[in-house]
Amino acid sequence: MIYIIKKVIKNQIKNPKWFLFLMLFPIFLIMLISSILEQAFDDKSSLNKVDVVLYDQSEGFSKEVVDAITSASVSIEDDYGILISSIDDKKTGIREARVNKKVFVHLNGEKMQVYGNDTEMLDTARVVALFRSVACSIQTVKESYRIVGPEALQMIGTDNAEYEVETEMIPDQSAMSSYDYYGVVEITLMILYLILIPLGDLFRDKSTNVKERILISGLSRMKYYIASLIAYTIVAVIAFLPSFLISYYYFDVNWGRIPVMMYVYLMIFAIFNITIGMLFGVLLNSRGKVDVILSVIAIPIFSFLGGSYTPFPYDMEGVFSKIMLISPLRWVNVSIFKNIYGGNTVPQIITSIIFIALIGINLFIIVLKDRREC
Repeated sequence: MIYIIKKVIKNQIKNPKWFLFLMLFPIFLIMLISSILEQAFDDKSSLNKVDVVLYDQSEGFSKEVVDAITSASVSIEDDYGILISSIDDKKTGIREARVNKKVFVHLNGEKMQVYGNDTEMLDTARVVALFRSVACSIQTVKESYRIVGPEALQMIGTDNAEYEVETEMIPDQSAMSSYDYYGVVEITLMILYLILIPLGDLFRDKSTNVKERILISGLSRMKYYIASLIAYTIVAVIAFLPSFLISYYYFDVNWGRIPVMMYVYLMIFAIFNITIGMLFGVLLNSRGKVDVILSVIAIPIFSFLGGSYTPFPYDMEGVFSKIMLISPLRWVNVSIFKNIYGGNTVPQIITSIIFIALIGINLFIIVLKDRREC
């Protein structure tokens, strides 16, 4: 078995194009695609500031709402993205809404009128939501106090800021960036290409009868293929370690709390792909047919459905999400992202078990088919 392991590794060293391709191309893809799409990832969660002009002629309850907003312990501008300035007449406010696309709020006695530009309807809705939420909060406090009297203060507190909805903000370092996404999916994509690695050796051994001479020496077929699998696994571990380390330390890709375990998971996926390549090499006698099925059909389809180029959400639902599960890349990428960003390790455990089971099944079929040919 040692001889076979050395033979396979020497072949990769003598013909290093695939080895260098697997080692260097993930780094290039991460750097290229992540830098191009970096802004797209950053802009998804940002909202523009809303400029509000306020003409205050409020009385009664309307006055209480304005006072609550302007004297709130939170910053309306920083926390809600709404900047409020005062004006002295209605005509100016309407012009500001029409020409400068601001939101004009006119508090007239007990009534509130909001004027917004029809091209910026979201801004108008955000302002209405703010005033409405404050009004509802004040009404709730008043109603509670009216029903239970002084006990209401103990139930709802004395600081009006405590009436707000509890909010938890996600830190920037926990949000997925373009480097976080493509740092994962480009490495898993290149691991998929390990399917092609065993084909050269397998077809060469067939044509030169090297395998038969090894088997005549007394080595079993199972040991022959296990030794080959060990050799290709060593190649995979060495090939992808640089891109993994560079993604983690240089590109700051989020690989979760235990990056080492993520790399082990990637290598389980790598071994699965190697056995798929070995299986096709045994089942089909024509190298051309294998290349067409794997390189032209399977890998491009699996790459797209796995999200290697287009970022599909890992919690995506619907019919298309079911179709994407055809790709083992989708299993791997979703499992990794659910672990990192959702703290859910179950998908990773399940897919690991599936991959290990399929590795054993593939080896069994490979040996069985090889015996029947003899």
